[in-house]
Amino acid sequence: MNWKEVKHFAALGQAFVPVNLENRGDSVKLFFRDGTTRCLDMRSDLFLKHLLTFFGTSAAINRHRYGELVGKKQLVPIILSYGFTLIPFNVREPIGRQSRIGWFVSREIERFRKQSSHITIVELSSHDIPVFHSQKFCLDQLKNAKWIEMCYGEIHEPHRRRWIISGAAPCEMLTL
Repeated sequence: MNWKEVKHFAALGQAFVPVNLENRGDSVKLFFRDGTTRCLDMRSDLFLKHLLTFFGTSAAINRHRYGELVGKKQLVPIILSYGFTLIPFNVREPIGRQSRIGWFVSREIERFRKQSSHITIVELSSHDIPVFHSQKFCLDQLKNAKWIEMCYGEIHEPHRRRWIISGAAPCEMLTL
């Protein structure tokens, strides 16, 4: 794996979804803030695994830790770091055992637009991507992602606060 692609997505990515490309098969399409897209010759679940490895976590750990908090076992949002949470949505009908899940960076979602009772458009600053969910489900997923971000902060904030204070000069501590 070329980590350059993962780093680029972590810095500027908005979403990634599985796609079928002619003569290549199951691949992943990355969407970026500047309006560009890029297709990689790998499955989307493998790209997700590389992204999770880059951040030092796994889907199983996130599902176990945060799935119970939001009352879900499937389609659980994954938090990678402060303010960087991925929300899963079904984006296609799979062929065989292909993945149907696309992943959206929660902070990049601007709004949801209902197309029909079971299809909603996820509007990002530079892209509109249809998902196979109701608008209510999409809003619930965004709410779940925000809840998970709050819980992540509760877990990690005391350690971060201690690190900031221990590294601060005495005059800086007065302003904290």
